[in-house]
Amino acid sequence: MLPSGFAKQLNFRNLMVLATLARFGFLFISGKLYTEDYWEYGEIAKQLLARHGYSFPFTDENLNFIPGQFYSTALMPPAYVFFLLPFLLVQDVLIRNLLLFGSQIFLSLLAIRFTYSYSIEKFGKTAALLILGFQAFYPEMIFACCTAGPTIWFHFLFAAFIFSASARKNPILRGLIAGLLILFRSEAILLIGLISAFEFWQGARKPVLISALLMSLTIFPWLLRNQLIFGKPMLSASVGVNFFRGNNSGSIGDWPVFAQSSWNAMKSNSGTFEQTLDAAALSMAVDWVKAEPSKFILRLGEKYFRFWVIDFSDVRTHSVFYWLPWLICLPAGIIGLRKMRPGISEPIVLLFLCYILVVLIFFPQPRYLSLVKFFWLIPVGLAFSIWLKKKQQAF
Repeated sequence: MLPSGFAKQLNFRNLMVLATLARFGFLFISGKLYTEDYWEYGEIAKQLLARHGYSFPFTDENLNFIPGQFYSTALMPPAYVFFLLPFLLVQDVLIRNLLLFGSQIFLSLLAIRFTYSYSIEKFGKTAALLILGFQAFYPEMIFACCTAGPTIWFHFLFAAFIFSASARKNPILRGLIAGLLILFRSEAILLIGLISAFEFWQGARKPVLISALLMSLTIFPWLLRNQLIFGKPMLSASVGVNFFRGNNSGSIGDWPVFAQSSWNAMKSNSGTFEQTLDAAALSMAVDWVKAEPSKFILRLGEKYFRFWVIDFSDVRTHSVFYWLPWLICLPAGIIGLRKMRPGISEPIVLLFLCYILVVLIFFPQPRYLSLVKFFWLIPVGLAFSIWLKKKQQAF
């Protein structure tokens, strides 16, 4: 039980109202309402609006986009691009961003709502309210709502996939959600595959097969497009580049660099540019791993630390609003997981394991951890509820 006066104030409705105010408050004071930086997603959306198809502009040696020069791309999966597309039709930047980030705030609140319903069923009201509080006011979760990118969609869709009562009872809906999740973050196919494999092994064969069918139908148009354009049904054309960025003779995160003659040769055929570049980056990385196996193995520890603790080489981690909350929540989450004692087949455990595998193979960066943190805050809230209960018993 919570102290009576505190409990009267700490309820679901009040916390959700405060979470909404916190997100819109940050949106208005941060300057995000006036940004026109929508990263690669925005550039692809602009090419679509210019009737250049699903393409990406070439850049010069200073990484400035070259007008009128573009190539067919599968760099980014299409879901966030198409989500962003109608907002770019709004000419007034302030109204556009209010609509865009307002939509993401709404999705964030829905993700919190799904998690709350699950947590109250699993851990009780006190723990559920504390989990809600952490998800509602954790600085990075607020920041993500007001940033272009699929982070909030990932939180919403994965929370719906594992926590929504409707999705858990309806394999067709679950399959559609799984397909959308993959179209927002292509590495999610590993996560969905692991969850489905455990559920199939545990006896839920028919629901898993139905979900898998609907998931396949959902991602099929993207795979077919890439088969027709590039000759193979790939989810993303950045595997080689990402593998290089984690496995090269320089530093973790370095981009592949090519001789000007090689670069010009790749650019000469815009239809195969992206695949040629990706294959070349993959070949360079594989050669480095073969030549330096001991360095490859030693680097795994560095990747793990930079993912789970802090990647201080990235300036985005230097803010006290980034590292201080995580300094508290990382050990609290470990304590909460020990109390939960989840099996390896638990979806959030598979989420953590999946992204550990991704960063060990490829490379860590803060936005990958942002995908995970929303769900890490579940054991964090549980740990604090246990601590609060002990404090109450002491008095």
